[in-house]
Amino acid sequence: MSTESNATISEVVQRLLPQRDALTAAVTEAILREIPEFAHDARLMTLLEAAASENISAAMHAISLGSRLDLIDAPAAGIEHARILAQREVPITVLLRAYRLGQTRFLEGVFEQTRDIELEHGSGALELVRAVSTYIDRISDQVASAYEQERELWVGSKAALRQHWVNQILTEGTVDVAQAEGAMRYRLSGWHVAVEAWIEGNHDSANVVGFFDRATAMLKRITHVRGEHLSVPTDGFQLRLWLPVTHGFSVDGSELAQALSEAGVPVRMAIGAVRQGVTGFRSSARTAQKVKSMALSAGASAPAVLTHGEVAPIALVIDDPDEVEHFVSQTLKDLALPDLRSDDLRETLLTYLEANRSYHVAASRLHVHRNTVHYRVQQAMDQVGMELSADTLALQLALTICRWRSNGTGQVSER
Repeated sequence: MSTESNATISEVVQRLLPQRDALTAAVTEAILREIPEFAHDARLMTLLEAAASENISAAMHAISLGSRLDLIDAPAAGIEHARILAQREVPITVLLRAYRLGQTRFLEGVFEQTRDIELEHGSGALELVRAVSTYIDRISDQVASAYEQERELWVGSKAALRQHWVNQILTEGTVDVAQAEGAMRYRLSGWHVAVEAWIEGNHDSANVVGFFDRATAMLKRITHVRGEHLSVPTDGFQLRLWLPVTHGFSVDGSELAQALSEAGVPVRMAIGAVRQGVTGFRSSARTAQKVKSMALSAGASAPAVLTHGEVAPIALVIDDPDEVEHFVSQTLKDLALPDLRSDDLRETLLTYLEANRSYHVAASRLHVHRNTVHYRVQQAMDQVGMELSADTLALQLALTICRWRSNGTGQVSER
């Protein structure tokens, strides 16, 4: 500022100091009119009024004395107001909008009060606008920083609280449902589906939260889930969540996997069974964990999204790996060998059985000639030592188990 402009601004603001209460009232009223949620909370409104009063007093005194506006610290009420907004989960954009509204209404009030004062509407008015803008920029940065710091602490404490109650529900026989629901902000009486989400490979940890947020949003959009979900991280690259759903909930895993791929979101998901109530909260989580174990066992070739419905029969029998291995070996005999040739024969035979023993349908699904399917099926049955006319229930179960576990090459059959 020039010395002449400085003096003019200082003189004007000095004359307006007795009007600061009226200016504060005008600023507060303007903010409450544009952001009515502040008016519905007595504590927020009290803090807003105190922050407006302290900011206006600090700015006016600094301008009247010619002090450096870019060195002033935000008033205590402004910092506390920002922290409370962070705790109430009010977006930071609302906080910053309040300061922009306050800046505009303050300047309007100043110009209204100075109509009869010799204030140059050229350089003098411009210097006043610049001075107030400098102050608001500095204070906005400080309250935004206070908001972010409080938000990190608050989110961290809330996440810890949610994790505590989730652990209680998953491990305890009885739990205070009302207290748990209040702490987690999630209803336990309805229907749930649990989801295990994780990220593999090398990814910047700073992007992980964003990836999980986008993946969860896609899941809810595709399945038309509108209620608030519950999520808890299990480590830096893994997340467990529950969705409030209806009894008839279903999800197309391939559709979700394609959406994630097209959006460049490297999140894999294992979706559990739909269950009801507190016991359903637990059992859905157990099924999601089983589905995840199967996806991990299948290796990188497994689909990015695997649902319980796709592997439900296998999920029932995988708790005892030794017994499963014995069952597969006894049922498939030489066809259980972990090599690529056996893998191709197993996948062809399973696809044939899933296609209601139609060579034509199986060939279409495998993208090979019908005669190739016929040849491979015969070879596979020769190794198993069975006739196709026999009961193939155990055979199909053993083949499906092999589909969802890695073979000796570390790969699984393409589906």
